[in-house]
Amino acid sequence: FSGGWPNYARRLVEEVSPWFCIFFVLYVTLVIFTLVRIIYALFIRDTMQAAACDAEQLVREKANETKALTGRLRELFREADTSGDGFLSRAEFNEILAYPKVRTWMGTLGIDVQDHEDLFEILTEGEPSERGISWEEFVHGIMR
Repeated sequence: FSGGWPNYARRLVEEVSPWFCIFFVLYVTLVIFTLVRIIYALFIRDTMQAAACDAEQLVREKANETKALTGRLRELFREADTSGDGFLSRAEFNEILAYPKVRTWMGTLGIDVQDHEDLFEILTEGEPSERGISWEEFVHGIMR
């Protein structure tokens, strides 16, 4: 690890001057310090690259979850839209929320489905329509 510096330093210290040991001690200290810093920098670089990959992976997973959730919400909307007009009326909305499976799923999404009327108003984004909730309003409201 030291590169054989004691052999060279011993000759200079014994034959020339003991002050040369200061030069060799400083030299070896500097070299070892530099090597430790380089190794430390390599570890930090690798760690930062791994963290960047993890962040990218999280973004991809979040996008995939959003895509899957949008698909599930689209399917739920289609099943709830019994009239087939592309809008959920209050009656259709209340009917779909009567199913325990839908209530449980909405609960896992963090949506309180106890008060259907308030939830319906929130999903219409403050603009009540006689036709009901459109697919875009439904998905956007649930995703919030």
